[in-house]
Amino acid sequence: MSRKLKETVKIHFIEWNSEYERMMTSSLSKDFPVFEIYRVKQHFKSIQRLLPGKHLKLWHRKIKNVIKFRHVKKNDIIICNGYSAFLLLDLLTSLHCKKILVLRDSVEALTSKRRRLKLLSDDENYLSRVNSVFDVIYSFDPADCLKYGLSPVDQFLPFTHNEIRLQTEKQDVEKTHLSCFYVGGYDEYRASLIRQLTPLLQTNNCHPEFYLVTDKQETYDYPSLCINEKLTYKKNIEKIKHSNIILEINKPGQTGLTLRALEAMAFNKKLITNNASIKNHDFYHPDRIFIWGEDHPAQMPDFIACPVPDIDINLLKKYCADGMLKTLLGNALK
Repeated sequence: MSRKLKETVKIHFIEWNSEYERMMTSSLSKDFPVFEIYRVKQHFKSIQRLLPGKHLKLWHRKIKNVIKFRHVKKNDIIICNGYSAFLLLDLLTSLHCKKILVLRDSVEALTSKRRRLKLLSDDENYLSRVNSVFDVIYSFDPADCLKYGLSPVDQFLPFTHNEIRLQTEKQDVEKTHLSCFYVGGYDEYRASLIRQLTPLLQTNNCHPEFYLVTDKQETYDYPSLCINEKLTYKKNIEKIKHSNIILEINKPGQTGLTLRALEAMAFNKKLITNNASIKNHDFYHPDRIFIWGEDHPAQMPDFIACPVPDIDINLLKKYCADGMLKTLLGNALK
Protein backbone atom coordinates (compact mmCIF):
# COMPACT_ATOMS: atom_id res chain seq x y z
CA MET A 1 0.00 0.00 0.00
CA SER A 2 1.50 3.33 -1.07
CA ARG A 3 2.25 6.25 1.24
CA LYS A 4 -0.23 8.36 -0.73
CA LEU A 5 -3.01 5.82 -0.08
CA LYS A 6 -2.25 5.78 3.64
CA GLU A 7 -2.52 9.55 3.76
CA THR A 8 -5.69 10.00 1.70
CA VAL A 9 -7.84 6.85 1.96
CA LYS A 10 -9.40 5.10 4.94
CA ILE A 11 -10.69 1.53 4.72
CA HIS A 12 -13.80 0.73 6.74
CA PHE A 13 -14.77 -2.90 7.47
CA ILE A 14 -18.50 -2.89 8.16
CA GLU A 15 -20.07 -5.53 10.43
CA TRP A 16 -17.19 -8.02 10.36
CA ASN A 17 -18.46 -9.35 13.67
CA SER A 18 -17.10 -12.84 14.29
CA GLU A 19 -14.10 -13.45 16.54
CA TYR A 20 -12.06 -14.46 13.47
CA GLU A 21 -13.06 -11.32 11.58
CA ARG A 22 -12.37 -8.97 14.47
CA MET A 23 -8.96 -10.58 14.91
CA MET A 24 -8.27 -9.87 11.23
CA THR A 25 -9.34 -6.21 11.28
CA SER A 26 -7.41 -5.67 14.50
CA SER A 27 -4.27 -7.10 12.86
CA LEU A 28 -4.67 -4.94 9.77
CA SER A 29 -5.27 -1.75 11.75
CA LYS A 30 -1.75 -1.97 13.21
CA ASP A 31 -0.16 -1.34 9.81
CA PHE A 32 -2.89 0.12 7.58
CA PRO A 33 -5.59 2.82 7.73
CA VAL A 34 -8.22 0.23 8.63
CA PHE A 35 -11.26 1.06 10.76
CA GLU A 36 -14.24 -0.96 12.02
CA ILE A 37 -17.93 -0.08 12.06
CA TYR A 38 -20.25 -2.30 14.11
CA ARG A 39 -23.92 -2.44 15.16
CA VAL A 40 -25.04 -0.39 12.16
CA LYS A 41 -28.69 -1.46 12.41
CA GLN A 42 -28.99 -1.70 16.16
CA HIS A 43 -32.57 -0.69 17.13
CA PHE A 44 -33.16 0.41 13.50
CA LYS A 45 -36.12 -1.85 12.69
CA SER A 46 -37.82 -1.37 16.05
CA ILE A 47 -37.76 2.42 15.66
CA GLN A 48 -38.84 2.24 12.00
CA ARG A 49 -41.95 0.30 12.99
CA LEU A 50 -42.94 3.04 15.44
CA LEU A 51 -42.59 5.90 12.95
CA PRO A 52 -45.76 6.86 11.04
CA GLY A 53 -45.45 7.77 7.36
CA LYS A 54 -42.72 7.42 4.73
CA HIS A 55 -41.19 10.84 5.38
CA LEU A 56 -40.37 10.13 9.02
CA LYS A 57 -38.96 6.72 8.12
CA LEU A 58 -36.75 8.28 5.43
CA TRP A 59 -35.61 10.99 7.86
CA HIS A 60 -34.70 8.32 10.41
CA ARG A 61 -32.71 6.38 7.81
CA LYS A 62 -30.75 9.49 6.85
CA ILE A 63 -29.99 10.30 10.51
CA LYS A 64 -28.84 6.70 11.04
CA ASN A 65 -26.45 7.00 8.09
CA VAL A 66 -25.05 10.28 9.32
CA ILE A 67 -24.35 8.84 12.77
CA LYS A 68 -22.92 5.45 11.77
CA PHE A 69 -21.02 6.53 8.66
CA ARG A 70 -20.00 10.02 9.73
CA HIS A 71 -16.30 9.16 9.38
CA VAL A 72 -16.66 7.71 5.86
CA LYS A 73 -15.50 10.18 3.21
CA LYS A 74 -15.97 10.16 -0.55
CA ASN A 75 -12.41 8.90 -1.20
CA ASP A 76 -12.70 6.11 1.37
CA ILE A 77 -13.44 2.42 0.80
CA ILE A 78 -15.93 0.26 2.67
CA ILE A 79 -15.64 -3.54 2.73
CA CYS A 80 -18.64 -5.72 3.61
CA ASN A 81 -19.07 -9.47 3.88
CA GLY A 82 -21.82 -11.48 2.25
CA TYR A 83 -23.55 -12.44 5.50
CA SER A 84 -24.24 -9.02 7.01
CA ALA A 85 -24.28 -6.80 3.91
CA PHE A 86 -27.67 -8.05 2.74
CA LEU A 87 -29.45 -6.46 5.71
CA LEU A 88 -27.63 -3.14 5.19
CA LEU A 89 -28.38 -2.55 1.52
CA ASP A 90 -30.86 0.28 2.15
CA LEU A 91 -28.25 2.19 4.17
CA LEU A 92 -25.25 1.37 1.98
CA THR A 93 -26.93 2.54 -1.21
CA SER A 94 -26.75 6.19 -0.15
CA LEU A 95 -23.00 6.11 0.59
CA HIS A 96 -20.95 7.85 -2.09
CA CYS A 97 -17.66 5.99 -1.81
CA LYS A 98 -16.07 2.81 -3.18
CA LYS A 99 -17.93 -0.27 -1.94
CA ILE A 100 -16.50 -3.81 -1.91
CA LEU A 101 -18.37 -7.03 -1.09
CA VAL A 102 -16.60 -10.28 -0.12
CA LEU A 103 -18.56 -13.53 -0.47
CA ARG A 104 -17.17 -16.27 1.77
CA ASP A 105 -19.91 -18.69 0.77
CA SER A 106 -21.31 -19.75 -2.59
CA VAL A 107 -24.00 -17.68 -4.30
CA GLU A 108 -26.27 -20.74 -4.14
CA ALA A 109 -25.86 -21.06 -0.37
CA LEU A 110 -26.35 -17.33 0.21
CA THR A 111 -29.47 -17.35 -1.97
CA SER A 112 -30.92 -20.47 -0.35
CA LYS A 113 -30.53 -19.15 3.19
CA ARG A 114 -32.20 -15.83 2.39
CA ARG A 115 -35.08 -17.60 0.66
CA ARG A 116 -35.63 -19.70 3.79
CA LEU A 117 -35.69 -16.48 5.83
CA LYS A 118 -38.23 -15.00 3.35
CA LEU A 119 -35.78 -12.22 2.45
CA LEU A 120 -35.77 -13.32 -1.20
CA SER A 121 -38.59 -14.67 -3.33
CA ASP A 122 -38.22 -18.08 -4.98
CA ASP A 123 -37.27 -16.49 -8.31
CA GLU A 124 -34.74 -14.01 -6.88
CA ASN A 125 -30.99 -14.50 -6.70
CA TYR A 126 -28.71 -13.08 -3.99
CA LEU A 127 -26.66 -11.19 -6.57
CA SER A 128 -29.70 -9.55 -8.13
CA ARG A 129 -30.09 -7.54 -4.91
CA VAL A 130 -26.45 -6.64 -4.24
CA ASN A 131 -24.97 -6.07 -7.72
CA SER A 132 -26.14 -2.48 -8.04
CA VAL A 133 -24.89 -1.47 -4.58
CA PHE A 134 -21.23 -2.58 -4.80
CA ASP A 135 -18.46 -1.52 -7.16
CA VAL A 136 -16.62 -4.85 -6.89
CA ILE A 137 -17.80 -8.26 -5.63
CA TYR A 138 -15.18 -10.85 -4.67
CA SER A 139 -15.74 -14.57 -4.14
CA PHE A 140 -13.74 -17.48 -2.72
CA ASP A 141 -15.55 -19.84 -5.11
CA PRO A 142 -13.78 -20.22 -8.53
CA ALA A 143 -16.93 -21.68 -10.10
CA ASP A 144 -19.01 -18.68 -9.00
CA CYS A 145 -16.37 -16.29 -10.35
CA LEU A 146 -16.68 -17.92 -13.78
CA LYS A 147 -20.46 -18.27 -13.69
CA TYR A 148 -21.34 -14.80 -12.43
CA GLY A 149 -18.32 -12.72 -13.46
CA LEU A 150 -17.16 -12.12 -9.87
CA SER A 151 -13.59 -11.19 -8.95
CA PRO A 152 -11.55 -14.00 -7.35
CA VAL A 153 -9.88 -13.73 -3.95
CA ASP A 154 -7.98 -16.44 -2.09
CA GLN A 155 -9.05 -17.74 1.29
CA PHE A 156 -7.13 -15.71 3.88
CA LEU A 157 -5.83 -15.93 7.42
CA PRO A 158 -6.70 -13.33 10.09
CA PHE A 159 -3.02 -12.52 10.60
CA THR A 160 -0.61 -10.33 8.67
CA HIS A 161 2.46 -11.86 7.07
CA ASN A 162 4.72 -10.41 9.76
CA GLU A 163 2.51 -11.70 12.61
CA ILE A 164 2.62 -15.25 11.24
CA ARG A 165 6.40 -15.10 10.91
CA LEU A 166 6.75 -13.98 14.53
CA GLN A 167 4.27 -16.57 15.87
CA THR A 168 5.96 -19.39 13.96
CA GLU A 169 9.33 -18.47 15.41
CA LYS A 170 7.91 -18.71 18.96
CA GLN A 171 6.45 -22.22 18.56
CA ASP A 172 7.67 -24.89 20.95
CA VAL A 173 5.90 -28.21 20.35
CA GLU A 174 6.73 -31.34 22.31
CA LYS A 175 7.84 -33.73 19.56
CA THR A 176 7.75 -36.91 21.66
CA HIS A 177 3.96 -36.82 22.01
CA LEU A 178 2.43 -36.72 18.55
CA SER A 179 -1.12 -35.39 18.23
CA CYS A 180 -3.67 -34.74 15.49
CA PHE A 181 -6.17 -31.92 16.01
CA TYR A 182 -9.60 -31.40 14.45
CA VAL A 183 -12.57 -29.15 15.18
CA GLY A 184 -15.79 -28.97 13.19
CA GLY A 185 -19.53 -29.38 13.21
CA TYR A 186 -21.01 -32.86 13.43
CA ASP A 187 -22.45 -34.68 10.44
CA GLU A 188 -22.55 -38.36 9.49
CA TYR A 189 -19.86 -38.01 6.83
CA ARG A 190 -17.35 -36.44 9.23
CA ALA A 191 -18.18 -38.96 11.94
CA SER A 192 -17.57 -41.84 9.53
CA LEU A 193 -14.20 -40.50 8.37
CA ILE A 194 -13.08 -39.92 11.95
CA ARG A 195 -14.02 -43.48 12.95
CA GLN A 196 -11.88 -44.80 10.08
CA LEU A 197 -8.91 -42.53 10.76
CA THR A 198 -8.72 -42.77 14.57
CA PRO A 199 -7.37 -46.35 14.88
CA LEU A 200 -4.82 -45.63 12.16
CA LEU A 201 -3.49 -42.68 14.13
CA GLN A 202 -3.47 -44.58 17.42
CA THR A 203 -1.60 -47.51 15.87
CA ASN A 204 1.14 -45.02 14.95
CA ASN A 205 1.29 -43.44 18.44
CA CYS A 206 -0.47 -40.26 17.34
CA HIS A 207 -3.11 -39.04 19.78
CA PRO A 208 -6.37 -37.84 18.16
CA GLU A 209 -7.76 -34.66 19.72
CA PHE A 210 -11.03 -34.25 17.85
CA TYR A 211 -13.76 -31.73 18.68
CA LEU A 212 -16.94 -32.70 16.83
CA VAL A 213 -19.66 -30.24 17.78
CA THR A 214 -23.39 -30.95 17.79
CA ASP A 215 -26.44 -29.50 19.56
CA LYS A 216 -28.21 -32.87 19.62
CA GLN A 217 -28.42 -34.51 23.04
CA GLU A 218 -27.89 -37.99 21.62
CA THR A 219 -26.35 -38.91 18.29
CA TYR A 220 -26.39 -42.57 17.31
CA ASP A 221 -23.02 -42.72 15.53
CA TYR A 222 -21.09 -40.08 17.51
CA PRO A 223 -17.42 -41.24 17.65
CA SER A 224 -16.47 -42.31 21.16
CA LEU A 225 -13.18 -40.41 21.39
CA CYS A 226 -14.51 -37.08 20.11
CA ILE A 227 -15.27 -34.10 22.34
CA ASN A 228 -18.57 -32.25 21.92
CA GLU A 229 -17.32 -28.80 22.86
CA LYS A 230 -17.18 -25.50 20.97
CA LEU A 231 -13.83 -23.73 20.81
CA THR A 232 -13.18 -20.02 20.42
CA TYR A 233 -11.05 -19.13 17.43
CA LYS A 234 -8.23 -18.10 19.75
CA LYS A 235 -8.39 -21.49 21.48
CA ASN A 236 -8.47 -23.18 18.08
CA ILE A 237 -5.21 -21.46 17.11
CA GLU A 238 -3.57 -22.45 20.39
CA LYS A 239 -4.56 -26.09 19.77
CA ILE A 240 -3.05 -25.93 16.27
CA LYS A 241 0.21 -24.48 17.58
CA HIS A 242 0.61 -27.39 20.01
CA SER A 243 -0.35 -30.15 17.56
CA ASN A 244 1.76 -31.98 14.99
CA ILE A 245 -0.96 -32.80 12.47
CA ILE A 246 -4.17 -30.97 11.54
CA LEU A 247 -7.21 -32.80 10.17
CA GLU A 248 -9.42 -31.11 7.58
CA ILE A 249 -12.71 -32.69 6.46
CA ASN A 250 -14.37 -30.96 3.52
CA LYS A 251 -17.99 -31.55 2.65
CA PRO A 252 -18.55 -33.85 -0.35
CA GLY A 253 -18.11 -31.78 -3.52
CA GLN A 254 -16.26 -28.97 -1.72
CA THR A 255 -12.93 -28.31 -3.46
CA GLY A 256 -11.97 -24.75 -2.51
CA LEU A 257 -9.07 -23.95 -0.23
CA THR A 258 -10.21 -23.77 3.40
CA LEU A 259 -9.02 -21.81 6.39
CA ARG A 260 -7.95 -25.05 8.10
CA ALA A 261 -5.46 -25.85 5.32
CA LEU A 262 -3.99 -22.36 5.54
CA GLU A 263 -3.69 -22.58 9.32
CA ALA A 264 -1.72 -25.81 8.96
CA MET A 265 0.59 -24.18 6.43
CA ALA A 266 0.99 -20.97 8.46
CA PHE A 267 2.06 -22.82 11.61
CA ASN A 268 4.14 -25.38 9.71
CA LYS A 269 1.98 -28.41 10.57
CA LYS A 270 1.23 -31.54 8.59
CA LEU A 271 -2.28 -31.82 7.16
CA ILE A 272 -4.59 -34.77 6.60
CA THR A 273 -7.38 -33.74 4.22
CA ASN A 274 -10.00 -35.28 1.96
CA ASN A 275 -9.61 -32.42 -0.53
CA ALA A 276 -7.73 -33.91 -3.51
CA SER A 277 -7.62 -30.54 -5.31
CA ILE A 278 -5.10 -29.31 -2.73
CA LYS A 279 -2.43 -30.90 -4.94
CA ASN A 280 -2.92 -27.98 -7.32
CA HIS A 281 -1.65 -25.42 -4.82
CA ASP A 282 1.90 -24.15 -4.63
CA PHE A 283 2.44 -25.25 -1.03
CA TYR A 284 1.58 -28.94 -1.62
CA HIS A 285 4.20 -31.54 -0.65
CA PRO A 286 3.46 -35.26 -0.03
CA ASP A 287 5.47 -35.18 3.21
CA ARG A 288 3.32 -32.27 4.42
CA ILE A 289 -0.13 -33.27 3.16
CA PHE A 290 -1.83 -36.70 3.25
CA ILE A 291 -4.88 -36.90 0.98
CA TRP A 292 -7.49 -39.19 2.55
CA GLY A 293 -9.21 -41.30 -0.08
CA GLU A 294 -6.35 -40.93 -2.55
CA ASP A 295 -3.13 -41.72 -0.66
CA HIS A 296 -3.02 -45.33 0.54
CA PRO A 297 -3.55 -45.89 4.31
CA ALA A 298 -0.36 -48.01 4.29
CA GLN A 299 1.55 -44.76 3.68
CA MET A 300 0.27 -43.22 6.91
CA PRO A 301 3.08 -44.53 9.19
CA ASP A 302 5.75 -42.97 6.96
CA PHE A 303 3.76 -39.76 6.69
CA ILE A 304 3.47 -39.44 10.48
CA ALA A 305 7.12 -40.33 11.10
CA CYS A 306 8.81 -38.12 8.49
CA PRO A 307 9.91 -34.56 9.37
CA VAL A 308 7.56 -31.80 8.20
CA PRO A 309 9.17 -29.88 5.34
CA ASP A 310 9.88 -26.22 6.07
CA ILE A 311 7.39 -23.88 4.44
CA ASP A 312 8.57 -20.99 2.32
CA ILE A 313 7.22 -18.03 4.30
CA ASN A 314 6.89 -16.05 1.05
CA LEU A 315 4.24 -18.52 -0.16
CA LEU A 316 2.04 -17.29 2.67
CA LYS A 317 1.96 -13.67 1.55
CA LYS A 318 -1.09 -13.92 -0.70
CA TYR A 319 -3.01 -15.88 1.96
CA CYS A 320 -2.37 -13.41 4.80
CA ALA A 321 -4.68 -10.58 5.83
CA ASP A 322 -2.43 -7.94 4.25
CA GLY A 323 -2.22 -9.98 1.03
CA MET A 324 -6.01 -10.19 0.97
CA LEU A 325 -6.29 -6.42 1.47
CA LYS A 326 -3.93 -5.79 -1.43
CA THR A 327 -6.09 -7.99 -3.66
CA LEU A 328 -9.34 -6.30 -2.62
CA LEU A 329 -7.98 -2.83 -3.20
CA GLY A 330 -6.53 -3.72 -6.60
CA ASN A 331 -9.79 -3.16 -8.50
CA ALA A 332 -11.25 -0.57 -6.16
CA LEU A 333 -8.40 1.89 -6.72
CA LYS A 334 -8.40 1.63 -10.52
